[in-house]
Amino acid sequence: MSTKVKTFCRNCSALCAMEIDMEGGRMVRARPDGSASPYGAYLCPKGMAAVEFHNGAEGRLLESMARQVDGSFAPVANDAALDAIGSKLKALVAEHGPRCVAVYHGTGAYRSVLGGLMERAFVAALGTPNFFSTMTIDQSAKWVTMARLGTMASGKNALRDCDVALLAGGNPLVTHQGAPFALAESGAPARGFEAARANGCKVIIVDPRRTETARYADLLIQPLPGHDAAIFAAIAHILLREGTYDRAFTDKWCNGVEELRAAVAPFTPELAAARADVPVEQIELAAKWLGEGRRVYAGSGTGPSFSTHSNTNDHMIEVVNALCGGYRREGDRMRNPGTLRTKPAFEMAVSPSRSFEREPKCVSEDTGQLLGEMPSALMPKEIMADHPDRIRVLIVFGGDPLMALGDPAVAKPAFEHLDLLVSLDCRMNETAKLADYVIASSQPFERHEISIPGDALYPEPFAQYTRPVVEKPAGCLHDWEFFWALAGRMGVPLTFKFWNYGLNFADIPEGLALSATEKPDPEALCRFLAANSAVPFDELLNHPEGVRPEMPPQYVQPASVTSGRLELMPPDVAGELSGILGEDEEKGFAYRLTSRRILHALNGAFRYSYEAQRRYPVNYAYMNPQDMAREGLADGDPVEIASETGAVRTRAKAEGRLRPGVISMTHMFGPLVSTGDPEADGGANVGQLCSLTKVLEQVNFMPRFSAIPVNVRADRSR
Repeated sequence: MSTKVKTFCRNCSALCAMEIDMEGGRMVRARPDGSASPYGAYLCPKGMAAVEFHNGAEGRLLESMARQVDGSFAPVANDAALDAIGSKLKALVAEHGPRCVAVYHGTGAYRSVLGGLMERAFVAALGTPNFFSTMTIDQSAKWVTMARLGTMASGKNALRDCDVALLAGGNPLVTHQGAPFALAESGAPARGFEAARANGCKVIIVDPRRTETARYADLLIQPLPGHDAAIFAAIAHILLREGTYDRAFTDKWCNGVEELRAAVAPFTPELAAARADVPVEQIELAAKWLGEGRRVYAGSGTGPSFSTHSNTNDHMIEVVNALCGGYRREGDRMRNPGTLRTKPAFEMAVSPSRSFEREPKCVSEDTGQLLGEMPSALMPKEIMADHPDRIRVLIVFGGDPLMALGDPAVAKPAFEHLDLLVSLDCRMNETAKLADYVIASSQPFERHEISIPGDALYPEPFAQYTRPVVEKPAGCLHDWEFFWALAGRMGVPLTFKFWNYGLNFADIPEGLALSATEKPDPEALCRFLAANSAVPFDELLNHPEGVRPEMPPQYVQPASVTSGRLELMPPDVAGELSGILGEDEEKGFAYRLTSRRILHALNGAFRYSYEAQRRYPVNYAYMNPQDMAREGLADGDPVEIASETGAVRTRAKAEGRLRPGVISMTHMFGPLVSTGDPEADGGANVGQLCSLTKVLEQVNFMPRFSAIPVNVRADRSR
């Protein structure tokens, strides 16, 4: 008998509403559900593949595993695993203190609301500062910028309200995520761009590749990667030179205009154009449009944050946005003030926190937290440090940091040096292969969930709650249950709270004290999270398709407290710009390798789905046809890509949308260390081309994951 169940996707923060076809109690297919969703009926290929993934694709674990003396794995009952983990963890904390414990929050954990909040409660109760996540792998430069420049509490202008909008190094038509950093609407991003263009918005895209998103560009700038800081310093130079910046905004909210003027004075558009190999007229035109705009948005995706000079790149992009006053102002309509947690917005500047200059700091480098997290790239050094507070225990929740960090020659020995490594995941990924215990976690369709991750990202107010579509397998454990049960075994009391970025967990007044012995009811936890919702929880229960509430219009309010100031050009950023100005071009490498996202995979997930394997049997090295002709390469030829750090073998693929001088590949493909046979490996791990010891940023110690200098040659060995 066939039935249909309404729920929502949890692959990304778009949280698209979906309908699941059930046959005999088994999920058989997913389709978009537009009955209430503000996106309409929309679901990307990853959402479509979620049922395939749930039903066992990619080797889903149905029972937990424990490493044996000989290094092999054997099934273990969850209670026995928790007993052993809790006992060892308690002993290590008693001997070395809570700082010996670290938690890594992976991509698979972000939309697990109950699991993520229970994880935060566990970390706070334990008292360790060692919280890491994928955010400090791919976009920590944005947090560095917030810490050094500050931010406007009112937030940036919405895409549909803009008359000029710029996006650097992002492709939301593939990622389906935009705010708060990249220019896009979550969910069905093409519709947001279409609506903006219909309203007369001019769209500027800065990317070495003519991406899927670039089809909406009125101006496409395709620079050599690694020169974002110079390009945006030149745009700031023009805005200041021509006096077209928003002087009223900068006078009211910003410090450092004259310091900025001095720092960008040498960055003429001619200099930036020569370095980035783009027409100078394009930089001038971008600055002209931005200066003329009444409502402007300048933002970026992961590209600049992955690239050379990532911190300076993102800082200068945000400086351009500030010079254009690209924020909502007092009296502006808020398209979505949030449903589950409606919050007023105020026009006020939040001064830089420079949190990385304060304790707690890493033990291996003189740097501290960004929005409560330590830099993930320093995990190997924090594990290997000759220091009493080094990391000895790592709990990985829904991620594969060993694969994501790159440079396995450095990262793998560190992970092997841990006293205890626990992976809470549904697959035996590269990190799990080194773990002492792999806890088989439940999957999204087996969990209670509420749409908190998308609450402020929907284009208009909307909320959804879902009960499990199917029961979890008996051998699997809910991720929230893992942290609750582990805390109980350690005697650590937990308080469940509604946490979000920017909040200190200990300072949140409302909380739900949890029993150490009576297991929480997940629906009751979701009801607690919806206590201040604009839609009563019972209404969400009665409308599994979601609710679009009619809310009174909300507007940005004047500052309720004394406002801070944005710091456009602090001395350390000025020093970085000066260093960029004086640096020499890196010699000996003909190409720069950039990262790319694909529609059918999400970081390490779905890369072995049927459609992903069909379309990407290897991790292709995409090249401009002119470059391929110069190298004597034809489509599909085997090639070796070599950096200063390592080399990988794959196959070349022509792509005319990619500018010359650039090779584009996808991260998180293949095994940790490639065998040299990309077909057998199912890809090639470009992390082998990255270094965790060379060319690192200050503050966040970000490696260079993009704009990597490489050479390519035909692989005659195959």
